[in-house]
Amino acid sequence: MDTKEKILAESMELFAINGYDGTSMTKIADKVGIKKPSLYAHYKSKETLFIDVTSAMADNNVEFVRRSLDVQAPDVKTVLYHSFKTHIQDLISDDASNQFYNRFMHYPPEGLENELTACVEQSEKQANRLLENVIAKGQVSQEITKELDAKSMAHTYFCLIEGLADETTVYTSNEIERHAESVWMVFWRGIRA
Repeated sequence: MDTKEKILAESMELFAINGYDGTSMTKIADKVGIKKPSLYAHYKSKETLFIDVTSAMADNNVEFVRRSLDVQAPDVKTVLYHSFKTHIQDLISDDASNQFYNRFMHYPPEGLENELTACVEQSEKQANRLLENVIAKGQVSQEITKELDAKSMAHTYFCLIEGLADETTVYTSNEIERHAESVWMVFWRGIRA
């Protein structure tokens, strides 16, 4: 991991734990193991660094969705189920990226709302398109209904995952996994041909 990657990773964790206002450039430099002037050589401000962390997280999300759908399977249902389960396992891992996302998508730092929203919206559009393509294949193979459009089904899929993400603040991992199974059964029943 090069210095810039380490800065992004350590910053994300500090922002997730301490919040935007509670994370200083000094804390970030200390956590990375570099001097503050070296940090400023990479990033001129905390705002710029925060936007880069958000952008990297958004890019990682698209790649995560791509990998979750890239599975050799006999049918589209198996591909979608694998992706869904991969998302649920990620949610219950409770890592810094999930904490960061949950904190700052609900409560963005003042003055950065528009930039964060634009960054995340672009990422979500890319992720939705990946899923839409898989759903469209299922429609062609007659596994998935043609009565609904692929875009709506993909949006619903991600809304279900977001709802389960909110449960991570209340329920145990086992409870979330049980809820996920119920959610999956209803979702699949609603979209199958």
